Amino acid sequence: MDRTIKGILKESIPILILCTIGGVMAGLMLQTLETKLYLVPGILILIPAILGMRGNISGTLGSRLASALHLGLIKPERPFLGYLMPMRWNKLLSDNIWASLILNVLMSFLLGIIAYVAYILTMPQEHSLILMFQLIMISLITGVLAGVILTGLTVSLAIITYAKGLDPDNVLMPSLSTVGDIITVLCLIIAVKIVV
Repeated sequence: MDRTIKGILKESIPILILCTIGGVMAGLMLQTLETKLYLVPGILILIPAILGMRGNISGTLGSRLASALHLGLIKPERPFLGYLMPMRWNKLLSDNIWASLILNVLMSFLLGIIAYVAYILTMPQEHSLILMFQLIMISLITGVLAGVILTGLTVSLAIITYAKGLDPDNVLMPSLSTVGDIITVLCLIIAVKIVV
């Protein structure tokens, strides 16, 4: 793999351009939710945190998988069906996937509680158990749905980029950040429609 500045730029610039466009798309999708957002007090506290959390969990998983690929601890393969199952499952891969999924559930639940507490600290006259339930459920539904999708996507992208001779470290973080934002906003729209 080409490790020069030219090689890094060649791999990173196209991804970063796509990520910029994807970030604007996520903002446009969020704007379509504007009228529903006003129905759930405190949701504006939740949105940046849940977007950041998705990127952090997926990015950490991507970094661990990239390191494991570089060290030869996970081996990409090209089975008969192409990239449908592009890796040999082992304990390291399985442990990383389970840890990521568990973190998504735990942190989403905790984030709902923290968003509620932050809201009642800034708006003490407007607290209720219904609002707490709404924020926790929106956070949980969004986090779990997006987390499952992003975990699968992270594993696939790590393996496919490595198998194609690209450095996953140059591709995963920016692409997971942007795709994670888009997927999380879509899951947030679903969650708000379910809860509200």
